[in-house]
Amino acid sequence: MITVSYEHYFEYAYDKNGKRFPRLGFRLSHLAHPEKAMDVDAYVDNGSERSLFNGWIGAALGIDILDGSRVMYESAAGSSLIATIHPVRLVHEELGTFELEVGFSTSEISRNLLGRDFFDFAQIGFREHHLCFFISREA
Repeated sequence: MITVSYEHYFEYAYDKNGKRFPRLGFRLSHLAHPEKAMDVDAYVDNGSERSLFNGWIGAALGIDILDGSRVMYESAAGSSLIATIHPVRLVHEELGTFELEVGFSTSEISRNLLGRDFFDFAQIGFREHHLCFFISREA
């Protein structure tokens, strides 16, 4: 048997429709403009290869979201959108600081996503039936 230990426990949060999802709140800033920061929520999504945030958030942080490497994001339903990649810093009060490159959408999205690029920094376990998840920082 394999056993995994976790340092942090989080309950699923309610969305605007009253459904519960694994979601974390962060203080987000662009690495080139750390003085500009914003509190954001993001859904923990192991189906998303790369993290994705609404473009208006990047613009508010001083990021030119039309500049940067373009990446196509595709949903399981077959829809797609374009995002540009930019380096950011995510700070969580319990988990600490993470630096990664995320996509900022060039069109409106319904929710921000923490994808598998975030999973490179953390071990995450889900207990869907119990509506909770666990996280430990990777060493």
